[in-house]
Amino acid sequence: MFRKNKFIGMGLATILMCSAFSGSFAYAEAKSTTYDAAFFQNLKQRAIVHELQEHQIAVNPKASITELLNTADSTSLKSKNNSDLQQNLEKLNKSEYIYLTLDGEVYSSEKGYVGMADKVESKEDSVTDATYMKTNSLSEPSNNHDVSLSSKNNPTPSQVSGGTTGAFSRVQLKFDGFDGVTGNFWLPYVHRLGDGEQPWFYFGFDSAKGRGVEGGFSYQTGRKVWQGYVRNSNRFEYSYGTWSEGAEIKPMKFYIDSNSGDSYLIVGSEKIVAMMTFFDESDFPSLSLKRVFSIAKNNFDGNNIYGAISGDFYNLLVSKVNSDYYYSWGDYPEYSLWDGEKWHGTIAWPTYYIKYYDPDTRMASWIQNQNR
Repeated sequence: MFRKNKFIGMGLATILMCSAFSGSFAYAEAKSTTYDAAFFQNLKQRAIVHELQEHQIAVNPKASITELLNTADSTSLKSKNNSDLQQNLEKLNKSEYIYLTLDGEVYSSEKGYVGMADKVESKEDSVTDATYMKTNSLSEPSNNHDVSLSSKNNPTPSQVSGGTTGAFSRVQLKFDGFDGVTGNFWLPYVHRLGDGEQPWFYFGFDSAKGRGVEGGFSYQTGRKVWQGYVRNSNRFEYSYGTWSEGAEIKPMKFYIDSNSGDSYLIVGSEKIVAMMTFFDESDFPSLSLKRVFSIAKNNFDGNNIYGAISGDFYNLLVSKVNSDYYYSWGDYPEYSLWDGEKWHGTIAWPTYYIKYYDPDTRMASWIQNQNR
């Protein structure tokens, strides 16, 4: 069972049917100097892919707009009652696309830069406008805690949870009882790694009590392949099989059996890694789920990673304990918290390393030092 989402554009890439726009806008990605025709064509292509997938039509998410429209215009689809699909696709193809930067600058696919939007502080759990609290635990805020602007907006590696371990895009859901994640993705391409640099692409379940487990793919720098793994504390289990850069994994699933406490990493229909966890009954109602795309390096100082990686994933669905269904990742609120000393949860670290193909869903990422 899949929950249908009303398509209102792609967050920052808001689709409008006229040249005027209004309402509240989200802030998520750092400022970019230019947004050219190719950038907006990418947003349009993603919107059309999303619409076709909402109608349960299998498509290649990398196909061109022309190919996607030809698929929708095929004889087999015309024979079905898809008049609403055809109308929606026509609107998406002709619509104006609006893009918002973190600084509030508004760009239009038709007019270029069109001005500044008024910032609306509507979410307390996003990285850019979180309420800054000092807490007794990660999930239970207590008293207000004032911090400097430099700490909030330009943290040092030690002021980011995991910040000294490397550069990463971490997107984390709240502590709300998650036990599974599934989706399709292309394993990242790896470029010019420096000494001691290792890419990782994984999901993790964290308990509010501090216990956790992660599962995904680790890049083996010597053999230049990706290998499946599950990690519990400092113990690792690896898959027998390996995958090349750019390989499509369709689908991948990582979940925890709440009865046994065991975790499983699945590719296709095969369980490639299984490992016990330290979770008990008290952990499951409040498990958080995160996805992490990273280049690890010991003693990362915020500027000393030289390699780059690029990867993509789509149709990302998650499940909760005691539920038989998977729903879209985007249906659930994210977790981000400044505890007076560090950022926890969702964060792009450092911001000048991370670029997103789709800034709203952050479904595709590049990690590369933009300062070099």
